[in-house]
Amino acid sequence: MDAYFIPIVLTGGFTGIAIGLLGVFIVGMRMPFIGSCISHAAMVGAVYASLWNLNPTAGALLLSAGTSAAAAFLPPSRKSLDANTGQAAGLAFMMGLVFLAVGLEQGSRNEMLSLLWGNVLFADWKTAGLTGALMVLLVGFTALFNQELKSILFSHSLAAATGPYTKTIYFFFLLLCGVILAVTLKAVGGLLIFSLLVCPAAAAYQICRGYRAVVLTSMLFGLLSTTLGFWISYAVNLPTGACTVLVSAFLFAASSFFSFYRNRE
Repeated sequence: MDAYFIPIVLTGGFTGIAIGLLGVFIVGMRMPFIGSCISHAAMVGAVYASLWNLNPTAGALLLSAGTSAAAAFLPPSRKSLDANTGQAAGLAFMMGLVFLAVGLEQGSRNEMLSLLWGNVLFADWKTAGLTGALMVLLVGFTALFNQELKSILFSHSLAAATGPYTKTIYFFFLLLCGVILAVTLKAVGGLLIFSLLVCPAAAAYQICRGYRAVVLTSMLFGLLSTTLGFWISYAVNLPTGACTVLVSAFLFAASSFFSFYRNRE
């Protein structure tokens, strides 16, 4: 393999593993709009930073971290407005802001479009190192606070009632989620990262029984999605982000078929 591709493959692999692990909790909590809301907040920050000739990654980090903090304090369920509804409304608002920024751009829109659709081919060793460090940080965080995160996963309302400690863990988990999604935005793209966040974890839940098996399988499926997506896009000259998402969707479809066939037997 050419040395040029090494940081690209590493960035894609680290991204897939990290987002696959995040997806276990996002899908398991049955609050998928958390991930979508945070990822699109990162996209809003990136496109407006690009519009104003600022650092897109810094803009993505600022807005995604703020959205993560706000989401952590949104009650999981209310009679008048539950968390998913509030986050869906926020998602619609941020999508409007994104396309407004694209319309306001007077010059070349290539950089903005790359933030929307993603392009891991621009990853260098610095990006690979940062993505790898965040992946290790996320794995360490989930291992250190395994019991607390499992309680949030299986009953968010019950975990929230246990006291401020679990709420603090939840807050920092979402904050870490925001940082990872902001940093990986360029590789996958703001419009496609939500699919990668959901499909590997949803596929793992289809075929696995047990928390540990779901975590490891989701990380593996995330890794396969990004690496296979890259090589397919390179071989047939197609957009990398789109190929990555299609591979992850195929893994989910295959897992669902396997689960259906297994249950019939």
